[in-house]
Amino acid sequence: MRTTAYNTVRPRYGFADVVGLLFRELLLMVVIFLAIFAVGTAAVLTLKKSYTASASVYAGVGQEYVYQPRVAGQAERIGQAPEADAVAQSEAAILGSLEVKRRTVRALGPETVLGEGAGGTAAERETAALKVLDNNLGVGTTPGSAIISASYRSGDPQRAAQILNALIDQYLVRRREVFRDRADPAPYAAQRAAFEDELAAADTAYAAFLRSNDIGDFATAKATLAANFQTVSAETLSVRAQLNQASQRLATLEAQLGQQPAEVVLQQDLNISAQDQILQLRTQRENLLARYTEDAQPVRDIDEQIAQLQAFVATGTAVGAKEVRTGPSAIFTEIETVRINAAADRDALAARLRVLESQLSTLRTRLAELTRLESTHATLAGNRETLTAAIRDFQQRESQSRAERALVAAGADNVTVIERAQAPTRGSSLKAPLLAVVFLFAAFTALCVGLLRVFTRRGYVTPASTGRTLDLPVLAVAPVKAR
Repeated sequence: MRTTAYNTVRPRYGFADVVGLLFRELLLMVVIFLAIFAVGTAAVLTLKKSYTASASVYAGVGQEYVYQPRVAGQAERIGQAPEADAVAQSEAAILGSLEVKRRTVRALGPETVLGEGAGGTAAERETAALKVLDNNLGVGTTPGSAIISASYRSGDPQRAAQILNALIDQYLVRRREVFRDRADPAPYAAQRAAFEDELAAADTAYAAFLRSNDIGDFATAKATLAANFQTVSAETLSVRAQLNQASQRLATLEAQLGQQPAEVVLQQDLNISAQDQILQLRTQRENLLARYTEDAQPVRDIDEQIAQLQAFVATGTAVGAKEVRTGPSAIFTEIETVRINAAADRDALAARLRVLESQLSTLRTRLAELTRLESTHATLAGNRETLTAAIRDFQQRESQSRAERALVAAGADNVTVIERAQAPTRGSSLKAPLLAVVFLFAAFTALCVGLLRVFTRRGYVTPASTGRTLDLPVLAVAPVKAR
């Protein structure tokens, strides 16, 4: 018995086969194309023109964009300003924020944004107006520029300009509120008050420290003690040297005093009677020569007496102390006086040295005590100085914040509206590009329908497709017999 198996094979088409078959479906494709294009064209022609109002805002670098640490000194609070485009992007974010849009809708009313035919509750109308405002609003910046471009698209040119100008006004109000809150001096005042309380406690502790240690001003007291210590130390060395000098001088005077007699001869009368007798005898001899010759016996007697007396004087025993008067030695007395004065000076220097050494010991002890207390004083004084500097800094910040808040509230900021929105005179429409889109869509749909008809057709339509599908040569083609 012979068994036959059947297998369904889809026709295999080439490019020429597909093109030829599409031409067979040309009428259907044209009908579909015309139907879709007609419907799309009718829908596009119903679109209205839209008017886009534009405005520009200059956002420069202000103080609010310069970073300043909250806790730092005046020198450390000088920050670096950001780039102009960074400031513009930040301001653009505020301009396009939901809060600014909500305030704009509430200021104008949802009917202004949506039109007169808006329905629904107030909340629904506000939500719908926010959606419309968000969809039609455009905010952009240019890299490297501080200019913010804003635009709003609407079917009414007057409404577009009105909504955009209201949006800019609400943006200016909102940014002032934002940066006024940033410049609120209340936190600085509270922190300053807290530091003042801490400073009062630090002053009390510092005053108790000075009072308990009997110090008026620590720095002055230590400097005075150091100066006095140096002065007393130098004077002690000088007095010690003077005392050694006075002691050596006194020892020398005592040694000299031991070598000097206490009494000396003040006056001494000599016995010179032999010389007087010789003079008297010579005088008598001269008188005798007036009466006698030299050979006379009286003259020779006197000559013998003179010769005997001269021989006696020549022996050296003829002259002797007749009367001697003694008294205290002037040199001994002077040396003794100088010695007494030197002893008094030495004793005075010794007493002065003891006083100076006592003062030096007291000063050294006091200096050591102040050195021991210096770390405690440095801690207390440093705490007071730090708190005082912090209070001064926060007072300055509070004043600056108050002035900045007042200036921001008055409108003195770094944002300037260069150009407000004006009602546009030319509208824009998307009819031409939409018609092109409709044309392409209609052509694509018609082509898809034609291809669908081609690939869903049953049987072998062309000889080339038949030979390709069955892998057999087609020898002849017979026309289709009409039913």
